[in-house]
Amino acid sequence: MQKTKRDHYRKNVFSRLAPFRLQHLENLSTASQYWIVYENFSNRIPRDSTVLDWGCGDGHFSFFLLSHGFNTHSFNVNKGDSYNPEGCRLEEFLNSEFQSSFKYKISKQGPVHLPYEDNSFDAVVSVGVLEHVRQEGGNEVESLKEIFRVLKKGGLFLCYHFPNKYSWIEALARKIRSKHSHPYLFTKNDIYQLNQQAGLRVEEIKGYALLPRNELSRLPTIVKNNPWFVKFYNNLDGLLYSLFPTIAQNYSFYSRKPG
Repeated sequence: MQKTKRDHYRKNVFSRLAPFRLQHLENLSTASQYWIVYENFSNRIPRDSTVLDWGCGDGHFSFFLLSHGFNTHSFNVNKGDSYNPEGCRLEEFLNSEFQSSFKYKISKQGPVHLPYEDNSFDAVVSVGVLEHVRQEGGNEVESLKEIFRVLKKGGLFLCYHFPNKYSWIEALARKIRSKHSHPYLFTKNDIYQLNQQAGLRVEEIKGYALLPRNELSRLPTIVKNNPWFVKFYNNLDGLLYSLFPTIAQNYSFYSRKPG
């Protein structure tokens, strides 16, 4: 990633959201895991596209979308869940910052239904959401069918932070009660099958992340917020992935609605 983009994300995303002390953006080292998401999304989706931030959680990715010129709709299945008990923590800030541009809805018709018309969006993005739908009473295929419905023909579904069944971090976390682990994990074959059943065509699957991120919050502030340490940690993470891709923590994948 080019230095200018790293500096941009640090100054215009991390620095703006740091005062809210969101867990996954608590420090620069942890927040930098999203830089590859920002870059990959921007490379695939043109500015001014109409995008659904599906399961927007606390609203951090919606902030990225809104601040980078995407016509953004933000959606949560309920006001708060076990991962975001306070709901969209940035709702008031986003309303103030972007006024009428911030469009936020909460589901009133169960864990699967999306309150949008057919063929509404150029893109739908999931950042750590699809793997949790069963915990909310839904299932992955039915959710993907709804995403298929609201996507325009040729529209793209972008999924990030989808947990790998063979992740060494997940395997270790399951042995330590105090550590968070995902109850549902997936293989590349699972990804192909889920999309196929929903009518979506997978275009690309990639793994990423060998090193843990949340544990970095334990480091001294002078370390975890040091740009040089962040650069070292991210480069090391990339190197380890190139050596041991099978046991990476996450997948990202991109699938398209035919047409």
